[in-house]
Amino acid sequence: MKNTIMIIVFVIAILSCNDCFAQIEDPLNQNKKVHGEWNSEAEEVISKKKKNQDKVEENNPVANNVQPKPQSNVKINNSCPDKLTVELISLVGNKSSQEVTITIRFTNHKINESMYLRNYVAFNEEGEEFSGYSMGYYKTLTDVPQKASWKIGQMLPSKNKKLTAISFMLGDCTIEMRDIPIDWK
Repeated sequence: MKNTIMIIVFVIAILSCNDCFAQIEDPLNQNKKVHGEWNSEAEEVISKKKKNQDKVEENNPVANNVQPKPQSNVKINNSCPDKLTVELISLVGNKSSQEVTITIRFTNHKINESMYLRNYVAFNEEGEEFSGYSMGYYKTLTDVPQKASWKIGQMLPSKNKKLTAISFMLGDCTIEMRDIPIDWK
């Protein structure tokens, strides 16, 4: 009787070990159960890395039918980037009048809103400060780009090749740009 019980316990132990070995082969139980039965096919690994073909298409704007955006070395700091996108279009100086004018394009990503463009402060290479209170009022629609342009002030073209800094408010967001080259014409 004792021998029979020992043999049954031994057989159960051997069968249990088989299950242990099966779990070791697939420790995370990654196999899928298909139609009530276990499938032995391995799952496909999902990777967030871009494939080589995607990189080629990104670098080739013709393949994507996308016009390339002008590259600018000007760093734009935006206090609320998820709400508003701001791009520098131009900073042009008129040599005869010595006037400098800035043009930007901005896009409101939130709901339709009325925005004031105000409180700008700019500094040229000579350390002169230019400021203004109100540069415009804009009724923005969601994700529709708008242009804005205003005069910074008068400065000598021979001594000022760039604005060292400019800061302004657009709605309730503060935008700051540094080292903006002036295109004197």
